[in-house]
Amino acid sequence: MLLDHRSRSEVSRMVGARTNGATPLVMAAKHGHQACVEYLVERCNADLEQVGSVVFDGETIDGAPPLWCAAAAGHLDVVAYLLEKGANVNATTKTNSTPLRAACFDGHFDIVKYLVEHKS
Repeated sequence: MLLDHRSRSEVSRMVGARTNGATPLVMAAKHGHQACVEYLVERCNADLEQVGSVVFDGETIDGAPPLWCAAAAGHLDVVAYLLEKGANVNATTKTNSTPLRAACFDGHFDIVKYLVEHKS
């Protein structure tokens, strides 16, 4: 892939770079790009708890971790993967919104059930 032949420091800079306030992992989680999330975590050592600013329903959410983004957007496969890799099930945004709250608010009850089963 694109980053396979880059130095570790270059990959680290790219994975931590922000576009419109969000890192590649935050955006991949928000949009449900499972393969991209896996690549960033497994091959690029992306920080599972990195945060970014994302827009949901026309509102900017600051300090959103990847798990929160996946839960809010309804991507159960990404939620499950991030938890399996050790993401904090109770990580919050700057306004103290949890992934569980985000999933409830947006009606993603399959994710609500999954998060509760995983100690949220």
